[in-house]
Amino acid sequence: MKKIKKPVQIGVGLSLLGDAGDAAREATREAMRQAGLERADWAFCFFSTPHLGRADAVRDRVLEGSGCLALSGCSAMGVIGGGREVEGGAAVGVMVGCSPRIEARSALLPETWDGLERFLGGGAQQNRKTTLFALPDSYRVDNTRMQQRLAIKTDGEGLLGANLFGAGATDDGSVGLSLQLGMEGVRSASIAMMRFDGDYEISVGITQSCTAVGDPHFITRADDFIMKELDGRPALKAFLEQGQALGMEDMQQVAQELLFGFPLDRENPNFTGDSCIVRALAGFDQESQGLVVPHPMDTSMTMGFMHRNPANAELDLRRMVGGLAERMDGPPDFGLYFDCAARGRNFYGREGVDLSVIHEQLGTFPLLGMFGGYELATAHGSTQVYTYTGVLVLIRIP
Repeated sequence: MKKIKKPVQIGVGLSLLGDAGDAAREATREAMRQAGLERADWAFCFFSTPHLGRADAVRDRVLEGSGCLALSGCSAMGVIGGGREVEGGAAVGVMVGCSPRIEARSALLPETWDGLERFLGGGAQQNRKTTLFALPDSYRVDNTRMQQRLAIKTDGEGLLGANLFGAGATDDGSVGLSLQLGMEGVRSASIAMMRFDGDYEISVGITQSCTAVGDPHFITRADDFIMKELDGRPALKAFLEQGQALGMEDMQQVAQELLFGFPLDRENPNFTGDSCIVRALAGFDQESQGLVVPHPMDTSMTMGFMHRNPANAELDLRRMVGGLAERMDGPPDFGLYFDCAARGRNFYGREGVDLSVIHEQLGTFPLLGMFGGYELATAHGSTQVYTYTGVLVLIRIP
């Protein structure tokens, strides 16, 4: 009797073993067992800082155990998988997959993004969905250049008709190094890419760690990354007044909890979900009593103060996941979660908040994720670099 191939076979494995090779072998074996596969088409792999020194062993064991022909992975501040969010310790997470509905390709690109057009290969094909996943080196890949290279559009659509999601590869901050994995090997100063083409449904949600407070402000004077005036008043004064209105006791608390939201739609400003880019205070400009914010600004922009705290973050997370549950026609077959390194246990004060909300509202399904240096998502017609967010990508085979 001919064996009928399932529409999709996915598995996720997580290992906390201290030896990199053993951990990758264990995680891959568990992922293959869950998927019921002898050989996978593709694999994702995320590993934490303690395994940086033997990233080659991680890659080799994943390839040996899965037999995949497309591999994308990187180092991360923490790993999400197997129903756990692991921060601050050794961890390797692996997802393997096989489906006649999805054709996968991977590549390791240099920091200049040379070869991107070749990897795109003409963009999305008619009647087939194309999704790109990118894992750039947070330390070595320039965000401004990255967005310029990703602003390749056709007929007003996204990146040659494709959507892109991902996160910045990083470490826990102790080494200052990130590594990227692919079929080509292990590299730094690179971008690990994965491409899915085929017949599938994709749903994406973006949650912020903060909510808008007070009324929006007009930037009335700015110089590149220096916000000098808001509504004709020194920006520093408005910043401190908003902190005082929230009951913040000192400058350190204001700088940590009060962020800056820049709506992507200037005509109809919205400060929730994917509609808003959030940045943190980077410094002060004493001469103008201005604020240094790592986001290009001009006098035609609207800005809103954003209050970052665990309660707001959890509320917005529930809003995002609940919205996905309402929009989807059925449960996801698998998902990838790109979470900010500034979220997680140290932010909430307890472990596993995001995972518990996701599975509480969407049920149990294979999910792999990472805590990265920043998050990437196609929104409002182009690729955006988000911070302090969680980007949840869910895929369903109809």
